[in-house]
Amino acid sequence: MKRTLLVPVIAVVAAVTTLASCMKDNGPTCVPNTLDKDRAVIDSFIDDHSLNYLDFNTTYGAYMGVADQGVGSIPKDDSLISYKFTLSLMNGTEIGTTDTIKLNNNGSALRLKDLLDQQGQPTMYYTILSALSKGGRYKVILPSSLYFSCSAQTIGGKTVPGYSQLIYDYTLTDVKAPAN
Repeated sequence: MKRTLLVPVIAVVAAVTTLASCMKDNGPTCVPNTLDKDRAVIDSFIDDHSLNYLDFNTTYGAYMGVADQGVGSIPKDDSLISYKFTLSLMNGTEIGTTDTIKLNNNGSALRLKDLLDQQGQPTMYYTILSALSKGGRYKVILPSSLYFSCSAQTIGGKTVPGYSQLIYDYTLTDVKAPAN
């Protein structure tokens, strides 16, 4: 009796083992870069392109810096401002560009102080635009590990490969005193 039961049990164990090996997990298909790896890639890019004005900002987790100060005075919190930006990859491929942004989401004229967060703290946009005069340019490089990850994304109808560090070039297009 024991011998007749042993053969089917062995057969079932062999079948389960064979099927289980077919379903094994080959591990994750998308493993994000570490910040250290991203920083090494970006540091090399900065050195190769003489972008020594860029520094890593720990508050925003991005490389940031003034490329061109512009002319005139720096905007005050109540100044009416407008800006635009271009988004590209580190290989120079342009992903998109904006028209000049000069209105808030509610349609009113954009003031620098509108770029503060709900607690009154500077957002990245505020930090960027408050450092420039009219015509000034500011560059930001976002590490893939903090902002983009390893999966391909579609931005503005263009496919952006995974592991891409994104470059934003901002231009402060106008600064005006508030209308009274």
